[in-house]
Amino acid sequence: MSFDFKNLRPDNDSNSKDYEFTQAVIKGLSEERKRLPSWLIFDDRGSEIFEEIVGLENYHPAVCEFEIFYTHKQTLADIISDEALQIIDLGSGDARKTTVLLDQLVKNKLQIHYIPIDISAGAVRNLVTSLESKFGNTSLAVTGIASDYFQGLEAVLRKQFKRNFVFFLGSTIGNQDYPAAGKFLRRLSDSLNKGDYVMIGFDLMKNPKLLYRAYNDPGGVFQKFNLHLLDRINQQLGANFVKSNFVQEGHYSERSHAVESYIYSTKEQTVRIDALNREFHFGLWEGMQTEHSYKYTMPEIEALAQNNGFEIAEHLFDSKQFFVDSIWKVKG
Repeated sequence: MSFDFKNLRPDNDSNSKDYEFTQAVIKGLSEERKRLPSWLIFDDRGSEIFEEIVGLENYHPAVCEFEIFYTHKQTLADIISDEALQIIDLGSGDARKTTVLLDQLVKNKLQIHYIPIDISAGAVRNLVTSLESKFGNTSLAVTGIASDYFQGLEAVLRKQFKRNFVFFLGSTIGNQDYPAAGKFLRRLSDSLNKGDYVMIGFDLMKNPKLLYRAYNDPGGVFQKFNLHLLDRINQQLGANFVKSNFVQEGHYSERSHAVESYIYSTKEQTVRIDALNREFHFGLWEGMQTEHSYKYTMPEIEALAQNNGFEIAEHLFDSKQFFVDSIWKVKG
């Protein structure tokens, strides 16, 4: 079967992204409590470091979701064999979890079109090459798309009327607060066809000590990931951040119901950003928020589905019920 790659990012995308990047940095560093959005971290190198996080022993969102895929792969295969001809994987990364299911579908001799969509062109190219090496002589077809989520969905859905099964895994939904998640899900349901499925990974509320261990690994991969943000600002905007002058920590906030990651300045310092012709002061141990990962209860998850154009088909849990992959169907 075919293994293709398409880059849908427009020629002027770099200019618009540079502007968006610059505005996010100005806004975030100018606030009284400095904060920068986590999407700034995700160039190709940032995506590579995040894949290291996914492989960490104590990072339970990945560990639990792997367990769900291994335990329930036949359940998923049964749904797909009855209903779905295309699997669309939003924010696919290296698709380690999805590959478990693809292997099962190939063993079941199903003809499936797998469409990974990711903003990182390098990640998508590498994934298509990897899947061709593994599944090149099988019934699986793959079309990798480098784009944002909805640009990729529009390109896929406007050309066909097949049943779709959309994956949004890894607790990526947790990068948005509850109202923003609702807006995203409403837009997703409006983009899909009646009867299409989505499967969304939610990290559930749990002991804050478990959350602390998950987001503060002893090897410092989370710190490397967060401090890569400083590399990006240096490269993009000519800043003079010195990474060794900052440390990272994540902790659960009862107020926001999220694990919030901060970069802390280990000294009184001033950072210059040439492209902005501005300087920004950091006090000793001043924190700058770089990430948040919202945690969910089951009533919140079910309300998100019902209020945004979906009906719940099934919940798939890991053995500890730390995580759920919730399967929804688009309402008619």
